[in-house]
Amino acid sequence: MKKITFIAIVGCIMSAISFTSCNSDSDNTYNELTAAEIQQCFNATRGTYNGKMIYAAENKANVADKYDTINIAWSIITDSTMTIYDFPTKALAEKITGNDELKKALASQPNQTLDCAISYVNATPIQFLVGPDNLTFDLNYGGQSHKVEIRFYWNAYSFGQYSSSSKNPMQMQIWAAMLKLDGNETSYGITTSNPAQFFFYTEK
Repeated sequence: MKKITFIAIVGCIMSAISFTSCNSDSDNTYNELTAAEIQQCFNATRGTYNGKMIYAAENKANVADKYDTINIAWSIITDSTMTIYDFPTKALAEKITGNDELKKALASQPNQTLDCAISYVNATPIQFLVGPDNLTFDLNYGGQSHKVEIRFYWNAYSFGQYSSSSKNPMQMQIWAAMLKLDGNETSYGITTSNPAQFFFYTEK
């Protein structure tokens, strides 16, 4: 694991608070950009990014190391779609509590392509809301087959920002907010009251 500073994590949280408070009005809606502004935002952000993803993770060999950092890539493909490549299934499995068989079965699954909808909501700096698709897994454990679905927050907490002059030009975060097992919502560590944050960034 690569250790990151506490300040970096606090910065992620503060960015979320700042983004929400500055760009939403009293009824939690956003000012609609013009077609020209959306095109301008897309032209500036389109393409493939190679960056890092940070998430909270347990390190039994070093309890002071509470985060993991991995290399990851994503592409903004159109003005309304983004794809995250090789999203680590183990990062989701590590969040599971209360069901060790489920945790082990999910951890054995390959990395996933995570398709997302995006919506530009601010032109200066460029900011966009993110809506990740659900991830679905067909698992077999305990002698039975199970369907597992991971659902993410849309828009309210998942968003990104781009500024070419920043040390970290692209920053974004997504939150896994629900784990469903065989169609039923569970309390196995990923819940709306205990969502899992994944923070992405690029470096100059």
